[in-house]
Amino acid sequence: MDRLRDYSIPFAGLKEGKHTFEYEISASFFKLFEQPLVEDGNIKANVELNKSSALLTLSFEVEGVVKSICDNCLETMTLNVANTAQMYIKFGEEYDEPTDEIIVLPHEEHEVNVAQLIYEYICVSLPIRHVHPDDENGNATCNPEMLNQLDNYLVEETTEEEQDEYIDPRWEALKNLVDKNK
Repeated sequence: MDRLRDYSIPFAGLKEGKHTFEYEISASFFKLFEQPLVEDGNIKANVELNKSSALLTLSFEVEGVVKSICDNCLETMTLNVANTAQMYIKFGEEYDEPTDEIIVLPHEEHEVNVAQLIYEYICVSLPIRHVHPDDENGNATCNPEMLNQLDNYLVEETTEEEQDEYIDPRWEALKNLVDKNK
């Protein structure tokens, strides 16, 4: 946990009210996580802590770009990242996460680490498929050599109509037997 120490917010000594923390997210941040979805990027993460006597409210704003691999051509590409979220921290007997937006910390805790939360907010802002965008003419901007290789291995799928028309020869032979018995 020491490697994540830079992302801990010590709330015990803070006065009630709003406090802002800024983080520059780069490749060194993503190396802190096992098997990261993203390995490099340039992101600003702003965390606003609103402290009250019974509750901490963390407001996150992450914005920037990450480097990823295109799902089509396997070349490096950049993706925009933008996300805002809130996390509520309550205090209780033991650590718990009853919902996606609530964390319960033990009463004796005096700081909260936001590294995992920042990482998750970056990941959920990424699109499901990472592909190069089309150019203004609607043409793919992926590596043309790789697209040609993919076309060589492309399996042609049959339509539902073609599948309905095709009858397995074994079934056709059985159908003939049934027709003879009529």
